[in-house]
Amino acid sequence: MDLHALLTLSLGDKPFANPRRIALLRQVANTGSISQGAKLAGISYKAAWDAINEMNTTMPEAVVTSEKGGKGGGGAKLTEFGERLLKVYSITSQVQDMALTALLDDSVDMHSLLDVMAHFSLKTSARNQLTGRIHSIEPLGLNDSLKVTLAGGQLIQISVTHASYERLQLALNQSILLLFKAPAVIASRDACERTGQNCVSGHLLSVTELAYKAELAIDIGGKDVIYSVMPLADIQTLVLGQPCFACFDATQVIVASMN
Repeated sequence: MDLHALLTLSLGDKPFANPRRIALLRQVANTGSISQGAKLAGISYKAAWDAINEMNTTMPEAVVTSEKGGKGGGGAKLTEFGERLLKVYSITSQVQDMALTALLDDSVDMHSLLDVMAHFSLKTSARNQLTGRIHSIEPLGLNDSLKVTLAGGQLIQISVTHASYERLQLALNQSILLLFKAPAVIASRDACERTGQNCVSGHLLSVTELAYKAELAIDIGGKDVIYSVMPLADIQTLVLGQPCFACFDATQVIVASMN
């Protein structure tokens, strides 16, 4: 299904920027000319001039500056505000497209913008990328201990410095992104009871051999999967489809938030 929307930015009840005007601004930026920009954008010169004049007078800052023709000929260019407008429009359009795509993908958690953007756009070197909600916060001096509820309902513990806690403006029930690398995870048939160690239950989804190591995928519920990289010799007791645990230290998790 080709689902899409047209983005319009309005000031009060008057449209300020829409796809037609943004296309015009892009062509003016490329050509340095309102007349050429209008031609390439597929609109008349009068319509282009009226649109630019309205944008210039609607906001405190102009979008386009122009010079009258003369010995060197006239010209037009986007102001710094105009350039920022193009960038903001592009970013907003991308987020809008992500949201529409998420509408048709029931694997995407729609509780927050962070969930949607992380699913479609965030790329990191950390193999594990989960979203969760802060269940509790316990100050421990230089470090704070967070308990986070994952999509499948399981609780894990995360340790962050108090400075990071303040900088990220973390709060109860806030949606956060959790990043940690696969080698930091140990897959085991038995639960780990060591202090500061998370032990998430699930079942072994797949095993991919990589030379003398293997990457294991563990389904932990809520459509979440945790990956582990371990030596082949250490996974002999694990069986595909059978219950197992993903164990990792609370200090190995990096937290990201969107406020």
